[in-house]
Amino acid sequence: MKRIFIMDDDGLKEYVPLDSLQKQMDFVIEKSVEQVSTEEELLTIADLVRKFKVTRPTIYAWMNKGLLKKIPIGGRVLFHPDDINELIKRTRNASS
Repeated sequence: MKRIFIMDDDGLKEYVPLDSLQKQMDFVIEKSVEQVSTEEELLTIADLVRKFKVTRPTIYAWMNKGLLKKIPIGGRVLFHPDDINELIKRTRNASS
């Protein structure tokens, strides 16, 4: 980002050209949109604990039984919302 410093009677002032700010804002917005879409799509174990009001060991037990399809990424375990919704539908249909 380009910066222009101007000294006048009031002291040193910094000016940032508008096109430089626009490029920076476009980058920030683009990265934010990518992060939001990824973060909203995949759920963590903590998200499932809150959603189902169960303990972490229960979530691990569901994974071991094959009820939850996990997505291991970089040492983290994530879940796709479609898989969670499918689990809910299967459980609802089985209890009917």
